[in-house]
Amino acid sequence: MAMKNTRKKPSLALRFIYIVALIFLCVGLCVLGSFRGTGDSFELKTQGTGDAEMPSVIFRLSNPTVTNDDGTPSTAYLRLRHVYVNVGAAYTDAGEAVTLRAEVIPSATSTASSSSGRRLDLEFSNFSAPEGGEEGEEGAEDVLPSEIYYNWVEIGSPATGWLVSTYSYVRLTARTCNTLVNEIVFVGERLRANSSTAAGTGEYYLIPAEVYSATALVGETSDEAVQRAQALIDSQYMPPTDNSYFNNVTGSEMISLMTIAEMRAGGSYGEGNVYEGERVYGALGEDILALGTLIFGNSPFGLRFFPMLAAAGALLVGALLVRRVTKSDRAGLIFAVLFALASATLALGGLGTPLMLGVFFFLLSLDMCHRFYANGMKNADFASALPLLVSGLAGAFAILIHGAFIVPVAGVAALFGLGLVRLRRARRYHLDLAIAEAEAQQAQEERAAAHAAHAASAAPAQEELSPAKRKVALIAREYSNKTAIASVAFGCSLVIGAIVFALLFALPLYYPYVKLYSDPAAPSVNIFGLAARSFAGGFTGVNAAAPASNAWNIFYLLARADGAAFSSVFGAFMNPVAILATLAGLAYLIYSIVRLVRAKAWGKSERILLRRTAIPFAGLVLALVTAAFAKDAVLFVLLAWLFLFMLAANAVADFTAREGKTGSACRTVMWVGFGLLAALFVLYFVFAAGFPVSSGVIAAIFG
Repeated sequence: MAMKNTRKKPSLALRFIYIVALIFLCVGLCVLGSFRGTGDSFELKTQGTGDAEMPSVIFRLSNPTVTNDDGTPSTAYLRLRHVYVNVGAAYTDAGEAVTLRAEVIPSATSTASSSSGRRLDLEFSNFSAPEGGEEGEEGAEDVLPSEIYYNWVEIGSPATGWLVSTYSYVRLTARTCNTLVNEIVFVGERLRANSSTAAGTGEYYLIPAEVYSATALVGETSDEAVQRAQALIDSQYMPPTDNSYFNNVTGSEMISLMTIAEMRAGGSYGEGNVYEGERVYGALGEDILALGTLIFGNSPFGLRFFPMLAAAGALLVGALLVRRVTKSDRAGLIFAVLFALASATLALGGLGTPLMLGVFFFLLSLDMCHRFYANGMKNADFASALPLLVSGLAGAFAILIHGAFIVPVAGVAALFGLGLVRLRRARRYHLDLAIAEAEAQQAQEERAAAHAAHAASAAPAQEELSPAKRKVALIAREYSNKTAIASVAFGCSLVIGAIVFALLFALPLYYPYVKLYSDPAAPSVNIFGLAARSFAGGFTGVNAAAPASNAWNIFYLLARADGAAFSSVFGAFMNPVAILATLAGLAYLIYSIVRLVRAKAWGKSERILLRRTAIPFAGLVLALVTAAFAKDAVLFVLLAWLFLFMLAANAVADFTAREGKTGSACRTVMWVGFGLLAALFVLYFVFAAGFPVSSGVIAAIFG
């Protein structure tokens, strides 16, 4: 006879929670960004005492062979029309002007004069406008903003271009400071004949390029220099020109990519170089982002993959937490829907920074700790303490993502303390039952012994514990072991885990941190000091490309790239209906507090109300307090919004479950609200996903 499967099937609401999380992840991955990225980087050294000593890389261009419509090969004669470059870093002080020059020349030994128009200069600033070059002042219009880093930009704008067969060489030099160049691409227009007067066909091709020569470093041969310069042309593709978030990165993402670039560069450094990198988030976040670029390439998708994965994980973990706290499947599903359709969560989840990674690890730590608080430990072994082990490690990882997470994680530790109190109460309860049973059994045995006729003449026997007394001892020992194992599992994983993993995760970032915080020629800070700097960044760190927007403003503009016809506005625009839902959640919190304060005696309903509101309220307070002083505080503002979503889910689940006209009206409002939430999400989707929008529309909306 087959055994009956007694495993409880998941509820319909729980299945919908999984479906919402999966849909959110799929949509996020679809709009995450391009798979196209640059390959290795090349540091272009600056000039010496004169142009004759200027380090350079010379490229030789050639006309490509294409296949005609009839299948026969032929040479496509091209005119060089565009030179695009992807810059990784300018190793100079913030605010300094930087110039990158490309000279189109007929031979490797010739030069191009500025009057001929074949000297193309790209001028930009290192993260801020140079002194004396503010907007509106003379010369300021020639300096591009710092958003050029890791985005494709054109060096100059030649009006007609030059025949590739005549001007076959391009010399690339850095005029101001050592500059990290990720890639250079040459684009040409096909001509009807190999003549300078021939008409163009309007077809554009990538011009095949090879490194002809490169200035050798000290101790390097010419062939080795050429081989090293191959990094400039190791990822050739037609550069995107739509300025969309899909193909470009934001200012905060540039900082992450700069840090990853220095991780790949290792111990190499340039004398006098000034390095920029991630100074706010900890080492773990950068390691995870670097892993994404290692798997998917140095592309927008690779940089943003794990943050989007963490956003979907935060949705799922948060919904399961709400479901358990409220003991309501409906509340968990409502939280999942609010999270998915809030618009800002999708936008921030698609941001290639450690932002969402920290949120996910914190929610995971809170969820696992609440499992212990709600359910205790089944057995006195480490298998039963696994949720606490995960909670401690997740809390440690959150702190290693951003040092200011130490404040919310302290709230998780307080919840663990309450769990220990409940464990001791359970111990007292079971001990009292066992002691009462032992006393009853002992009294029965004493009565039986008194009636035994041979009791006086019997030989004295060794006293043994009765089964009831052994049960008392077993319960006392079991709960003592549970308390000890729980304390060791959570405390060690949190405290020792944070210390150990701080050192381990700092190792891949050793060289970038030395470049940021010490002298790479003579490092004076050891790995312990660098790990401490990484932790302190959440309180004191400042990134060069930090947005000027106030993090308390939930309409937080993350990036805006302007083009001739289209603009891409990528922002964490909170869905207005989601804002109304959080206001309802806040009102529900006030209602709950007033009700609990005014209650003369707490019954079952008051205890349920306290259980539903205590954790979201405590989390909201801790998140807001942390946001008041933490760097890059948008992370903790987002966390505060998520706790408000929990309160809103509680409110909706509570009022819609009531009978009568009140419940019916609340259910009607809920469905109307969900409809409006979904409709506005569709309207905000363009901005949350960073799709290009007509400049006229952008000007009408944002001025």
